[in-house]
Amino acid sequence: MKKVILFIVMLIVITTGSVLGIMYYKEIDPYNVIPSFSRGEINVVIEDKVIDTKNQPIIEDKNILLPYSLIKENITKDIEISEKYNRAYLNIDTPSFKLETDKLDNRLKDGVELNFLLKEIEDSHYLNIIGLEDILEISVKYNKDENVLTIDTLNSKKQHGQIVDNTFLRPKKGYFSFVMDKLNKGDNITLYDKEGKWRKIRNEKGYIGYVLDKKIEIKSKIKTGDNRINKKREHWNNDKKINLVWDHINKYSPDLSEEEKIKGLNVISPTWFSIVSESGYVVNNSDIKYVKDAHDKGYKVWALINNGFDPDLTHKLLLNEDGKKRAINQIVTYASIYNLDGINIDFENVYYKDKDRLTAFIKDLTGALKEQNLIVSIDTTVPSGSLNWSKFYDRESLGKIVDYVMVMTYDEHWASSPKSGSVASIDWVSRGIEKSLKYIPNEKLIMGIPFYTREWEETEDNSGNIKVTSKALSMETVKNRIKEYDSEVIWLDDIGQHYTEYKKDGKKYRIWIEDSKSVDLKARLVHKYNLAGVGLWRKGFEEEEVWTVLNNTLYNNDRLVKEN
Repeated sequence: MKKVILFIVMLIVITTGSVLGIMYYKEIDPYNVIPSFSRGEINVVIEDKVIDTKNQPIIEDKNILLPYSLIKENITKDIEISEKYNRAYLNIDTPSFKLETDKLDNRLKDGVELNFLLKEIEDSHYLNIIGLEDILEISVKYNKDENVLTIDTLNSKKQHGQIVDNTFLRPKKGYFSFVMDKLNKGDNITLYDKEGKWRKIRNEKGYIGYVLDKKIEIKSKIKTGDNRINKKREHWNNDKKINLVWDHINKYSPDLSEEEKIKGLNVISPTWFSIVSESGYVVNNSDIKYVKDAHDKGYKVWALINNGFDPDLTHKLLLNEDGKKRAINQIVTYASIYNLDGINIDFENVYYKDKDRLTAFIKDLTGALKEQNLIVSIDTTVPSGSLNWSKFYDRESLGKIVDYVMVMTYDEHWASSPKSGSVASIDWVSRGIEKSLKYIPNEKLIMGIPFYTREWEETEDNSGNIKVTSKALSMETVKNRIKEYDSEVIWLDDIGQHYTEYKKDGKKYRIWIEDSKSVDLKARLVHKYNLAGVGLWRKGFEEEEVWTVLNNTLYNNDRLVKEN
């Protein structure tokens, strides 16, 4: 009987030991023990908590998109959205982030209002948080192998640590809690609360659990840094002619990574910013991936800001000191967030009475941007007698304030012109440059070249009067028109362009064509007048060979000398 009892006791001890040994050493699947971890999905960990997300984050090339609901509930309450405009609004009363200099930081001491485009995906709104980490006071890391996205708040009291001896990560405090993961000597970990002899930690995979405190060496508090978004740009030592193209973007930016690098192009200007209220609210359509892709291709990014071409709004803005300051504060903040290289100012249709006010605003804006060492340029029309379209520019003063003046030497015959004609005949362009050079130094003047042309529709009424309407066409569309109507094309020496015309439904159509030959002719004026370069309106309207022509004309001076 005693032997039986002894046998039973030994069996219990062995069984218990085996079970406890299995519990101590057996490695189990973390997805079975970490609450809210789901296989095949991106698991979100904020500090030491796993977040149960209704909508999954989206990881794209150079982008991390978080659902708005996740940001609102777990990162900041100071964010709101407009579903109608797919836009997020962030009002920051006391910024914790810093700009490039103390002087700029002081500009934001009373706060700043920012807005960002959202993406609507399957009825949910997502914000790309790359570039916004310091704005949102977070740091982000994605572990692709484990499919875990970790988000840390910059001002938390967590510490860095390191494993000093091989051990195990366990889901609960206790020697006999199951093994979640193996931890090796030297592994870096993030430390949270100490509970007796156990310490709550997060490893580099994003797993959260417990380790014996004696297995850990505390290294330091996690440094939050100075929260400076960007650093002052290096001076741009550009020894080449500027070859800039405007990229007309209504809202969402194209994917530059899918495009071939354009040889000779060195600056791209996306139309991202617009002042839309007298209080200085700036609509922001910037895209951090676009900037990164542009930089990867060797382009500088000079983002454009306009006034909506609204003279009444502009007048009210220029009279509103708080509005002007608010607009400038937003622009310098966006320039810092998106790592811009420059700002291109496109203010058009301004009352002549606001001439001096506009100049003063440009001076203030340029002064702030120069704190970041950004390149500042402004667009002007060809000098003419029009008060609201030309004379409101104080060209001489502006030429002293900014780095470059873009003279829009196109729209000789504008969209609503009562008469058909060329968008930019060669003599008209030359005269426009010569007039502009009376006010602007040649080394600061960038000449505008159109990639578009206009198709003019002429209709004769019963009285013999000709009614004219027009539409802007790309170079490729013009080629298709010529092919469709089998129209004759001739070269006009006095205009410096090819010309064609055709008839349809009793109406006459006329086109003074912009193509590689006319662009080449205009680009040669850069050397004739020793200008800073060219500004091309707009990307997507050109034929492919125009880039080769521009590259040869702007940078192959030996060829030009031989041809001349």
